[in-house]
Amino acid sequence: MSTEYKSIACDLYDIFEVAAMREAKLILTIENTEREIRVTNVYAKGKEEFLDGVEVASDTPIHIRLDQIQKVFDPSVNKSYISNQC
Repeated sequence: MSTEYKSIACDLYDIFEVAAMREAKLILTIENTEREIRVTNVYAKGKEEFLDGVEVASDTPIHIRLDQIQKVFDPSVNKSYISNQC
């Protein structure tokens, strides 16, 4: 990615970690488009943080840098989160 990574809120990272442990589904807004993702992994590489998962509708793998996620909806608790910096 060509832009400098902007850290996300630590609480949001925790949500991604729990979702990865449970392979839970989250609805992520990326580039103003909602995508339902089954989260499989969240990790740091260098100074950047990433999420791996599978898009539910198409069964397509997804790899996204966390600062590219604009909004998160967790259907298990019926709650939305806005991506803020740490």
